[in-house]
Amino acid sequence: MATKYSNDSSAGGQMPKQIIQPRGMAEAVGPFSRAILIDGHLHIAGTTALSHITGDYYERFVPPTIEEQTRLTLDNIKKCVEAVGGTMEDIYKVVIMLKNPEDYRKMNAVRAEYFRSSATISTCFRAEVMRPDILVEIEAVAYVPHAKPSAS
Repeated sequence: MATKYSNDSSAGGQMPKQIIQPRGMAEAVGPFSRAILIDGHLHIAGTTALSHITGDYYERFVPPTIEEQTRLTLDNIKKCVEAVGGTMEDIYKVVIMLKNPEDYRKMNAVRAEYFRSSATISTCFRAEVMRPDILVEIEAVAYVPHAKPSAS
């Protein structure tokens, strides 16, 4: 589902900002959006292996391994990109927050499955995320010039 905000006339004719709430994703926990589309650029908020599960954030089940969490996280990011008619190949930047630096190699092996033909620019840093059992959180930016948000 996409919600349009009114276009500010001082913005020089830019496309309106659209909030994207993809099918199969839980509503954001807190005052933020899952994704925002502006002029073909899709900005995807920090996403985890929990982002598709509804219910109390602190009671949601998260898989225990970095491989499972990375795969679910990237599947959730894929839902966001597909919600505007894009693919994972449209993603050009990721920011990865990794709880344990020793998981970097395993996380990258899973990430390589999702970005086979075009490597993204990437930043990765160690971070304590919002729950002690969350091992990875990924933020992404995609360019989808033909973006057409679908209704959920």
